[in-house]
Amino acid sequence: MQVIFTKGSKRYGQLRCVRMDGSATQTQMPEQGIAPHDMIHYVVEKRLHIQGGFFAQVRAGADISFSLEHNEASLAVADKTLIWQTESIVESLQSLLWSADTPTYAGFLYLLEQSCGNRKLALPEVSQSDFEHIINEIMELTLEWQGMGEGQSLTLKF
Repeated sequence: MQVIFTKGSKRYGQLRCVRMDGSATQTQMPEQGIAPHDMIHYVVEKRLHIQGGFFAQVRAGADISFSLEHNEASLAVADKTLIWQTESIVESLQSLLWSADTPTYAGFLYLLEQSCGNRKLALPEVSQSDFEHIINEIMELTLEWQGMGEGQSLTLKF
């Protein structure tokens, strides 16, 4: 699946996903200074091979909306625990990236424990190596994203 992030105005960009069968779905995504939330999802889900999260559901046919609009295939891959664990990972990474400090694994684990604890979820396993790869890729994508002008797109594969 192609995952296309298009830089928009200072308020909103666009996320468009084009599946292998040519069908597509899209939505607005808020601009936030760092890599967009959905771009962080992309990096996390790809690196950790999450098969029941947001992009796997979209690839299987769900349409992007405030809450995904599912079809039978996308419901079959959805995993509620993985979805919320992934959201906790993404939110923890965003918090680290918004701070002025250099992101650390210890800081990430602390935020992840808080987020999962608040949601009453088991802590997902994210190794220090995976964390470092994820942070590096997000930082690279953030620099690329920040250097783009309105209307320019970044196309990734999921």
